Amino acid sequence: MKVSRGLKVLLIITGLIIVIVLAALLWLSLSVNKYSAYWVEKSKDTGEITYLALGDSAAQGIGATNPFKGYVGLIAKNIENKNGKSVRIVNISKTGAKMDDYLKDQAPVIATLKPDIITIEIGANDIADFDATAFRSKFKKVLQTLPDGSFVSNMPLFNSRPGSTENGKQASAIVEEELHQYPNLKFVDLQKETQENQSVFGFAPDLFHPNNLSYKNWANAFLKKINN
Repeated sequence: MKVSRGLKVLLIITGLIIVIVLAALLWLSLSVNKYSAYWVEKSKDTGEITYLALGDSAAQGIGATNPFKGYVGLIAKNIENKNGKSVRIVNISKTGAKMDDYLKDQAPVIATLKPDIITIEIGANDIADFDATAFRSKFKKVLQTLPDGSFVSNMPLFNSRPGSTENGKQASAIVEEELHQYPNLKFVDLQKETQENQSVFGFAPDLFHPNNLSYKNWANAFLKKINN
């Protein structure tokens, strides 16, 4: 059977696309340990302002071309530019962390530090097996661990995962409702920011994590409250 020239070209292009996508996914997987090690080293820096970042892979910057181009790095850079003071970043977030993981591994560390700024986005990894009652119960426990003045976001818009979009909206509503009980915590409307600025070009190769473009939206959501 003779294969037409056009079909050969199509097969070659398809093959190249598959190779590129697989390579990108491999890079994303390898970045988990690399980015974690980066933040461990970064925490050894000194600074006039201490910024504590809590949460999951988004706080690690997974999906960005380098960890500092995630929202945590962008926030720190903005604070330095606005205040003319150096920022020490202590990023103890963990890729894959659910709220239970945060309560076990990250919350106990807060008391050992004296941060000037705290940000947290947690719960995105609890969306896949979402249960509203369980989510609310765990989020209440999360809020109990946070010092006054912490900046707490709801969920981003899960527009690349249609099956999770509605659950994410329900979770965001729970976050906002529960935060009403904590007037000294600062609500960050990440859902609104990501919905208003959504783009088909805003995803990492796994079509889940943000990329450099979308992390700017994440940073802007927090900075609107931090700089207010």
